[in-house]
Amino acid sequence: MPLDPGNTNAIQLVTSSTLNGWHYDYYRNNAYPCSVSGYQTFVVGTKIGSSATQTAPLWTFMHGGGAGYFDAAGNPIPSTGQKVEEGFASLRTYLDNGGLLAKVRADAAGFRTLAVSYCSHDVYAGTNTPDPNNPNTTPDGTPRPTTGLISVKAAIQFVQAKYPTTKTFLHGTSAGSAGTFGVAWAMQLQGIAPAGVVADASLINAEAFAAADAAGYCTDNNDPARVAAISARIDPQLANIDNEPDKLVSSGRLTVPIMHIWNHSDVNTCGSPPISCPLRNGTHMTMGLTDCIHEPMRAAIAAEGPDSTSTNLPVCVNGPTQPACSTHVVTNKPGLTNTDPSTPADYLTAIINWVDTRLSDPTPGPPTA
Repeated sequence: MPLDPGNTNAIQLVTSSTLNGWHYDYYRNNAYPCSVSGYQTFVVGTKIGSSATQTAPLWTFMHGGGAGYFDAAGNPIPSTGQKVEEGFASLRTYLDNGGLLAKVRADAAGFRTLAVSYCSHDVYAGTNTPDPNNPNTTPDGTPRPTTGLISVKAAIQFVQAKYPTTKTFLHGTSAGSAGTFGVAWAMQLQGIAPAGVVADASLINAEAFAAADAAGYCTDNNDPARVAAISARIDPQLANIDNEPDKLVSSGRLTVPIMHIWNHSDVNTCGSPPISCPLRNGTHMTMGLTDCIHEPMRAAIAAEGPDSTSTNLPVCVNGPTQPACSTHVVTNKPGLTNTDPSTPADYLTAIINWVDTRLSDPTPGPPTA
């Protein structure tokens, strides 16, 4: 269940290294298996010369990689990718990134950093959840459940216990972006709500996915059978369509501040072909497909008014050889400019400024019944 705390008792330090003025520790959590082989891992970064006893905020990065499942014959779909134990080098690379993470590392607040693995391929939504058709077992013969959400909570709890921590932020890209909302809600329910979510590129909007599939767009990603197979292996509360991220926000059930980022013609959501977009009030409006996917969350945040601690950040970002507004994931790429006139051209600075403001927000109290 999303409320359950993560298990930190089986976490082991595997190895350590230094890179570009930072020290990195690589851990394995033997309580939480991957889907095919190995266990969930994570990397903790601390700036060389910083004090392990000084309070500091924590930046948690959740990378992407799509979503998968096992077919009726037990084959991993689309492959074993993101279903096996993730190594030290790949996780460390995310924390050494030159995009938004460079600004986080340089921030005067003195962040510690954490990169979590994604080896259940479950949109970070498994909570020891049974995995249909998965033939793989742990060495003792136990079936391998999906553990994407619960392992992230365990990693965060471990770091918070090891180092005095002021506030924790979640930063996700692609599937990691979609996963941040469920992790934030689960942490809030547990009474350890993060101070903010930076969600770059992706979120769950089943109604928009179905509309896209019906219109003939993104039919591979939005195929109903694929969507059902993925939903069957994640926590039932997160698979419930009534708990989509924008519905949690609009109903007041998710109160964590959100920096909601999307690129108008994101290639991974099939760009911006016009579709009849289903809105939450039961009407339809013609808009580009990617904007349609993000519209309910945009509206939920906008409805909170000018005093909201959440922010919509639509952008138009692309490299020199890419179509306009098409780059998938924009927070991990330095040197690009946003040309959407409604939001800042230097969008990475806008994001870190928002984060610095959230650091001064009051710490939320325990959840109410």
